[in-house]
Amino acid sequence: PPTPQRIRAAPPQPLTKKKAKAMAAAVAAPIEPVSVPTALGGREVLDVGVNVLNLQKIENPQASLHQCASKYGAQAVRSVFEKLQLKDKVSPFEELNLSDNNIGDEGAQWLLQGLTSTTSTGESVGKNLKVLLMPRARFGTAGMKAMGGVIGASTSLENVILSSNICDAEGMEGEFCAGLAKNKSVKSLCLAACRLGNKGVAHLCDGPLKSHPALGHVSLQYNRLEAAAAKSLAQMLAVNQALRFLDISGNSIGTEGALALVEGLKNNKGRLTRIAVAQNEIQLAGAKAFCDFFMSKAGAKIEFMDLRHNAVPYPGMVKLRKELGRPMDGPEGWMLLFGERQLLLNR
Repeated sequence: PPTPQRIRAAPPQPLTKKKAKAMAAAVAAPIEPVSVPTALGGREVLDVGVNVLNLQKIENPQASLHQCASKYGAQAVRSVFEKLQLKDKVSPFEELNLSDNNIGDEGAQWLLQGLTSTTSTGESVGKNLKVLLMPRARFGTAGMKAMGGVIGASTSLENVILSSNICDAEGMEGEFCAGLAKNKSVKSLCLAACRLGNKGVAHLCDGPLKSHPALGHVSLQYNRLEAAAAKSLAQMLAVNQALRFLDISGNSIGTEGALALVEGLKNNKGRLTRIAVAQNEIQLAGAKAFCDFFMSKAGAKIEFMDLRHNAVPYPGMVKLRKELGRPMDGPEGWMLLFGERQLLLNR
């Protein structure tokens, strides 16, 4: 056979100073610059022409302490959407990260006004938004109600994190539940550490959580929930068709709440596949009820169950592990594997 010819690559062209400067300017120049105030009294330039607007500086390993302290507030949110209004443009943001900033109730209202406004052609400014990240944004009841308006007006939102904004049960009343009930697109909702209490969860369970068509993941961690909240969740699970993962870790539902929740899982008929009930003081009786359900035919579709740190005494744990066929002197630690299914269990 003929010897293949070696193809020689063309020699690279030298990079001139002028071309290098032009390339650097193209990368650094913001598409739609807007000057916004910071909490330290200065101003910074943000680019509102990008798909992801990330104002959470604290997670950037290259950020200085001064930059981390330069938190954005309500006026920064206002400036961003006034710029878009001036340009008569739809927001390009697919992800908006306002985590760890001083957004407050006022900023939440500006966000609602900005995202739900329309251009001169009738397009919704927030029609592209899919991810809204606002944990620790320092808003309360009024701000949470505004978030309900944002959710209700959106047809694109899929992932919403509003954790660690203290709104109490009142934050779930009215506008928030109404907005979530109106929405058809949200797939994941995190409301951890919002101090919702039993009453706040009851508002959610009696309203949008019963019938939301797409919401597959709900986190209610560290919300001061007791047995009454577990009963509300159990009633919701009996009719809910979409929820696949429920996380209520870090609450105090106790044995009574655990037994009620297990009944709700039975009535759910296997639609929910992942549940986390860690740190809930369910004790031996509650842990046994969950384990029995996990091993039963009715619980065969549970892929993941977290029962860690639930005040189960050592003798009770020995008994549970023996009943599960995973004795304490076996090779497993607190993660017990049953094929591809996971049961997390310790004292």
